[in-house]
Amino acid sequence: MALQRILTIATICLLNGEQYESQEYVLEALAKCPPGADLIVMPHMPFLSFGADSAAEDLKPFADFAADANACLALSMTEREGDETYFTAVLLDRSGQIIGRYRKAHALADDDIALGDELPVFDTEFGPIGMTIGTDFYIAEIYEVLRMKGADIITWHHYPERLRDHSTWEPLLMARCVDSHVHIVAAMYADEKTYLTNRHAIKMPGAAWGRSMVLNRVGTPVADTGYEDGIAVAIVNLDKRKKSGTGADFRKENTFIVSSFGDRKALQPVAEAYVKPQLPAYEKRTCRLVVGYLPAEDMWRDEKVPEAMLRLIDRAAEIKPDLLLLSEQGCSAADETTSRVMDMVAEKAAELKCYIAIGGIANYGESSVCHVWDRTGKIVYHQPIYWPRGFEKLEVFDTDFGRVGSHTCGDLYTPLFDRVLALKGAEIIIDPSQMWGASGRHNGTMLRARAADNAVWIACAHWNTSDPSLRSLIIDPYGQVVAGSEFMREGLIYYDIDLDDKRVYYAGLMPEQQQRADSGMAAYSLENLPEQRKGWREMLFSARRPELYGIIPTVNEVILRYRPEESPYALTEEQRAAIKRAETKEAPDE
Repeated sequence: MALQRILTIATICLLNGEQYESQEYVLEALAKCPPGADLIVMPHMPFLSFGADSAAEDLKPFADFAADANACLALSMTEREGDETYFTAVLLDRSGQIIGRYRKAHALADDDIALGDELPVFDTEFGPIGMTIGTDFYIAEIYEVLRMKGADIITWHHYPERLRDHSTWEPLLMARCVDSHVHIVAAMYADEKTYLTNRHAIKMPGAAWGRSMVLNRVGTPVADTGYEDGIAVAIVNLDKRKKSGTGADFRKENTFIVSSFGDRKALQPVAEAYVKPQLPAYEKRTCRLVVGYLPAEDMWRDEKVPEAMLRLIDRAAEIKPDLLLLSEQGCSAADETTSRVMDMVAEKAAELKCYIAIGGIANYGESSVCHVWDRTGKIVYHQPIYWPRGFEKLEVFDTDFGRVGSHTCGDLYTPLFDRVLALKGAEIIIDPSQMWGASGRHNGTMLRARAADNAVWIACAHWNTSDPSLRSLIIDPYGQVVAGSEFMREGLIYYDIDLDDKRVYYAGLMPEQQQRADSGMAAYSLENLPEQRKGWREMLFSARRPELYGIIPTVNEVILRYRPEESPYALTEEQRAAIKRAETKEAPDE
């Protein structure tokens, strides 16, 4: 049996406040780390600095600690080189030697720093480590690059943002782990006062979150400091996997995760220079988004007229939908009955004067296709399910109110699928699904992460099966559920959305600040509250650096780990050989 990599990871949560921003305090906190840790991770500490050419000397107190503790130490500080200022994460080995430096390579609206030009992964005795700093967390491409470079652990060194949305961090943290198949070690700050969230309208910044965490490969916190300072310690096995018991999932993980197969050419837009899509002039910008849900026994199958589904479409007329989504079915357009029912759906779309989207109709040589009928009953969009084999291009389409894209079922577990749709201008992503995954809550959390990452509305239509947490959902661009179905029932949920109402972000400085005080709500004031601005997605997308993401649309050894040779979806020997030649720059055999 192969040796397993079992190690002890410690992550430190520091107190937030000017009185704690000193090397003395940091070293005192570090000294409280219990013995025996293999890897210790610290938050980002911009108040401490080192010189690019004097790093060994400037970091000596931390190097000495690493050597005395016989532990690898990951920390993040300000780095200065000439006139440039960087935020830099440093990895020290057990002897205190620097084995890696990562200069933060992305800047959001308030990151006033010079940028590095690499997303490196560093080899250690227990496996490759990737490092991220602060607002890197909001850019999913960074984590996919680190994953594809082989990272087994990714650290996130954070410093409190002046206004933050911690409720969105939880689904994003899970998604970063699930997508990257890594342990994530998050190192944060906590306020010495009780935890309190922000409220911008009354100039209330709230408190630092705390919660330095070690999260496993499926996003479960296995150690957590809670909303306070301290140290969280976890013993993790980097090689432990559960067996695949379904015969359909070829990946061995702690929870059921759908693998994706085939080439990755459809992800090419993430590695191309971003040009904001020019949207047409729509007739309106509001949409009544409706999701219909049914028991699984009412699924539309070959040689069957789905009476319950057709009745549900008729019921939708009462609420006057603009877009009606139904789940992934199990029928084929080649079937005579199915073809006839498709004509009936077209008639109903014309009667209701709404767009109708239904997944799971085999057509165009594909096993499951999302079809969309427009207000006249014409099919205007057909997007196949992606994960079983992959294909070259993802499409979006324009309605008379906005731009829409789709993923189907297990496509949810293809990282950056929804990013491509958003880069192409999708404002709403629909998901006709049969997927139940590890749990309904797990599935819903991943959907929330996709919405928050891309500032899109997501509508998912599930079958009423699995546990009570599995619901058909409508999720807003903040990643919050605004409508959910009942369990083991049939019905309709809807939400009225305004596509011109953009997600906000925080940057700059408000002209009037809450004066700090020793007690009451004003005790939380830092007198640096930022302005609220609209256009999160535009700001985020302008901060992306596609020139660093060239690895993402490729298939490499890391991707192949999830495609066993016995799988019908595995690459051919010729494809594997070509990949190996490309990696080793070997010439093909004559």
